[in-house]
Amino acid sequence: MATIKKIFPVLQMGCAACAARVENAVKEMPGVGSASVNFASADLSVEYDPAVVSPESVRDTVRRAGYDLLIEDEGASPDALDEIQKKK
Repeated sequence: MATIKKIFPVLQMGCAACAARVENAVKEMPGVGSASVNFASADLSVEYDPAVVSPESVRDTVRRAGYDLLIEDEGASPDALDEIQKKK
């Protein structure tokens, strides 16, 4: 299984329990090798098998947990992503 590791900004997390909820939801996904959320930076680091998991499916899982995830390839410019990150 060839895995890749990506870091995604997580939106709408207000506490450490929120971070734990996101982390646990992503860890339970088939094809995810590891997942961890840094509450201070509001980032999700996830290692996954791209044959099973896509960034969109990770975002869907995070949304079902009650939060949102930024995916870089949605056409947003790096400056726009930086602005969104600052608003977290």
